[in-house]
Amino acid sequence: MRPVVRYSPPVPTEDLLLTHPDPPTARRLLLAVDGARLLRRSWRGSAKGRHSAREFPNPQAARDALAREAATRMREGYVFVRDSAATPPGEPVLRCAPPNRDGPQTFDLHPHGHTLAVASLHRDAYGADLHLVDVTTGRRRLLHTETPGTGRGGQTFIHTVLFDADGTGLMYTLNGETRHLDLSTGTTRVLARYEQFSTARFNPFCARPVQDAARQRLLLFDTDDRVRVRATSTGDDVRVLHTADQPECRAGALSPSGRLLALAYGVHDSTVQLWHVDTGRLLHSTRFPFPFTSTTGRTGISHLGFDPTERFLLATGGFAEGPFALPVNGDTLAWAVPDPYRTDRYGTCFSWQYSPHGDLLAIGGRLGASLHLPNGEPSPMALAPSHTGRTHRVTFSADGTLLACGGDTGQLSVHHVPSPP
Repeated sequence: MRPVVRYSPPVPTEDLLLTHPDPPTARRLLLAVDGARLLRRSWRGSAKGRHSAREFPNPQAARDALAREAATRMREGYVFVRDSAATPPGEPVLRCAPPNRDGPQTFDLHPHGHTLAVASLHRDAYGADLHLVDVTTGRRRLLHTETPGTGRGGQTFIHTVLFDADGTGLMYTLNGETRHLDLSTGTTRVLARYEQFSTARFNPFCARPVQDAARQRLLLFDTDDRVRVRATSTGDDVRVLHTADQPECRAGALSPSGRLLALAYGVHDSTVQLWHVDTGRLLHSTRFPFPFTSTTGRTGISHLGFDPTERFLLATGGFAEGPFALPVNGDTLAWAVPDPYRTDRYGTCFSWQYSPHGDLLAIGGRLGASLHLPNGEPSPMALAPSHTGRTHRVTFSADGTLLACGGDTGQLSVHHVPSPP
């Protein structure tokens, strides 16, 4: 039995106040580390609350215990939340987690920044849930559940979640099928589908739907190795490309304006084609050069995109390396984010995204997210720890004041990121 102690520590080295926002009365849990002790205080409303403490061999063990308990409590519905207006730049306004362990890298932030949509998988991917999370309160709501099906032995892998332009619906991919979910009615419709190794060579773990900056155009991967660019307002295809004559398509990107399309082919050595969407003209084709061929060149491109000016293509590849940039019509390296410890590879990067204004580049790394200038150099505005581990997705709100991060710790973190002066 844990001893009951009076909660009157000296200045704690670390503390975390969690709130369970479900009515009728919010529950609160304060976790704090004092030296090698983990202190807890829990209460509801104005009640006095309960106190406990546990001793650990050293302060690091106590901090690790705090992180484990915080993760468990967040899956139960507890959140760290505070007012965005009172939050310093770079600090989190929300930390939370879905109830299932797998999936917090598969999420999106509403264009207005007030809601997160997150997919999480049931055990061994037999079933999946879609939740909405209110960024202001942290309250989550179960939106949709997928039951085990017939594909892939019944497993339900959700690879992508994207809000549509007005935030009234979600696009999500289930294995090789891209669906639209109407948030008001709960009805779904299929936008594109294929069966890997049967009706197309696309790999749903690699080739994923993406949008332009205004969410007016959507890149889809469909049966018969077709790549579609669809106008979301009408549902009509603006451009359809057949890629059966190319090596396997591993990544695709739309430029911020939606007028350019980039496709990366090849599992090992990547070739990138650049297309003009409206005219269907092939503008450029190049084999992406990798300066560090001993590592990156073996595994090709894993993530492809554009900078805000549409003058550069950005990519990550190799063993989670990058990002690096090339001119859209060239094949000479313009810049790259280096590894701070090694000279034979790029920095560790699992995801990246530019802010809507183009003044910040968010990078999801091995231990969380970080902020950089447009050319990859470190930003003077530091980002507080996101506690997301290997961070597989980072995304900004439409006004650029919020950055959401998610990774393999199972947590989601939303940060206040006003534009630098």
